[in-house]
Amino acid sequence: MARTTPSTTPPDNTDTASDVLTGLALAAWHVLRWSVIVTWWAVLFPMVTFPAVLTAWAWIAYGWQAGIAAALLSLAVLTTWRFTHPSSFRAAIPARIRARFRRYQHRRQWASVCALNGLAPVLDGVPIIPRLRKVRIHPDTDVLLVELVVGQTLTDWSRRCDALAHGWRVSAVTATSATPGQVTLTIRTRDRLATPIPLPTPKAGVDLDAVPIGRTDDGDTWRVRIAGRHLLVAGATGAGKGSVVWSILTGLAPAVQTGLVRLWVIDPKGGMEFGSATALFDRFVHTTGPDTVQLLRDAAELVRDRADRYRGHARAHTATTAEPQVVIVIDELASLTAYETDRKAATETTQLLSLVLSQGRAVGVSVIAAAQDPSKEVLSMRQLFPTRIGLRLTEATQVDMALGQGARAAGALCDQIPDALPGVGYQIEDGTAQPIRVRAFHVTDTDIDTVVAGYTIPGAARPQPDTDQPGTSASDAGDPSAYPTPGF
Repeated sequence: MARTTPSTTPPDNTDTASDVLTGLALAAWHVLRWSVIVTWWAVLFPMVTFPAVLTAWAWIAYGWQAGIAAALLSLAVLTTWRFTHPSSFRAAIPARIRARFRRYQHRRQWASVCALNGLAPVLDGVPIIPRLRKVRIHPDTDVLLVELVVGQTLTDWSRRCDALAHGWRVSAVTATSATPGQVTLTIRTRDRLATPIPLPTPKAGVDLDAVPIGRTDDGDTWRVRIAGRHLLVAGATGAGKGSVVWSILTGLAPAVQTGLVRLWVIDPKGGMEFGSATALFDRFVHTTGPDTVQLLRDAAELVRDRADRYRGHARAHTATTAEPQVVIVIDELASLTAYETDRKAATETTQLLSLVLSQGRAVGVSVIAAAQDPSKEVLSMRQLFPTRIGLRLTEATQVDMALGQGARAAGALCDQIPDALPGVGYQIEDGTAQPIRVRAFHVTDTDIDTVVAGYTIPGAARPQPDTDQPGTSASDAGDPSAYPTPGF
């Protein structure tokens, strides 16, 4: 019987060699990749890598004792830096590390963030992720520049800002667009306006083009222009309208004392808000009706008189002691118009105020008006106020009514301001589409008393007599001769 032996095929070493080469190539790639990453981070953070390299070199060259000594020396230097110059230390090490981490985090999570918030439209079953073009990290905000997918609009992103803020665990997210096809997301990671801002000491040499009244969201001083401007301040009860107006008045106090500014104040709530500062005022009215009408008549006459004298000689007013800037302050606009029971007085008040608003800016007469009810009836003169400030409002629809069409979509979220943040709001100027988030100084009764005591003007206004008392009449109370010469 024949005997067969199984044939054996010699092993093919080609696959094994290929696997080895592939493994070596991958290992070399990872080594190169991590070398580049480590080198890049070493260049980005020399304040951290230099002590580490110094410690390693001392350990290798001179032994472990030298390595420990180098490590302790480096730690001592960093600790000294941390406590002697904390701002530069934070900017050089923690802030830069945080910025790199936040940038990496945004790019890594971007696709899932868009998908979960309905911002990644699906085409043929494949989600289209909007391109994240730029990520800029600032101390208080992260700014993302996003390229919109075809079919998306700014409104689509604005509607998701609240959800994005909750998802990122931040205080607020706003969406704006300055370039067609792109949207900028501003993520507020820390609120600089969360705590009250004490009133600083008023400074001499007031610049009527930039009166400091608070702080902006980016930490800069909030300044408003008084010369050639009218200001409207809208906000619900307790929103901090008084803080804004008092911040302006205290900022103007040095100019009031020198005679460059005259304050005409209408406080229709009986003088409860401004009655303690009459020593700063040239005119003061604390009732509605004839008293207010007379003050506005005088203001309108002043506007006409200056316009006649300036015609052909000057295009703009420059405040002097002979021709001071007159600032008319109205505590509650609705009390003079919509809530005034004397319809004849209300009609004349509206006409006079409209004339002052439309013609007063060029001749040195400014109006600062506060409004609690931003309804169409009350704010029919809104377009005559170039500077509009919206504090906390109760409804989303009121934002555009107070600040102008499209203000809320542009980021003025007045209806989302918490009750615990009085004086926080948004400012919009005519000619600019982007609102600025701001907070006015916190002005206490002690601050008011201090300012009044330090900047009292000779012959200041006195509260008008109570027309309900015997021996007085409305005509007597409205008689302008009872007041000091207004400095026309």
